[in-house]
Amino acid sequence: MIYPIERNIHRPPHIYLDNTIYFIVSRTLGGIKYFNNSEKKNLLVDCLFKAINKYEVKLYSWVILDNHYQLVIEMPEGKKLSLLIKEINGKSSFLLNKFENEEGRKIWYQYREKIIGDENSFWTHINYNHHNPVKHGYVEDTYEYEWSSYRDYLKTYGKEFLCDCFENYPVIDYTPFNQ
Repeated sequence: MIYPIERNIHRPPHIYLDNTIYFIVSRTLGGIKYFNNSEKKNLLVDCLFKAINKYEVKLYSWVILDNHYQLVIEMPEGKKLSLLIKEINGKSSFLLNKFENEEGRKIWYQYREKIIGDENSFWTHINYNHHNPVKHGYVEDTYEYEWSSYRDYLKTYGKEFLCDCFENYPVIDYTPFNQ
């Protein structure tokens, strides 16, 4: 079912579809690196997984960086996508502000989504999420970064699968994958 497009300050408008796979990016306001240490990243990870479970979303891949997070998810009910993001962002803002003794500080800016329509796009976005910490200079090797789904994929599918996946579904104009 297609739901009406939400008209707010977000441009382009969000499109909500049932049983659809989305690539999501949510950034902090002004690109400020609020999640710049392990404790803060773990706080965001907890908020992410609680919201994913609450809304019964299928999570395919994820990565958390200092000023944004990225997800590949499948939404059973498209109209709940904005509720999912509000849950993640609202709870993480509240907890981070409490942790840093800030009151009412706005942490998150808008999110954007892209509908993933085919297998090539799906695996390319999985690779994009997993390799993003290397792109941004957090680590030299994808395995070194703990705030992503990469290690789960490695454990489940193995190194050969991941290397083949990156070779078959490369992220263009990106740093080389050295696994």
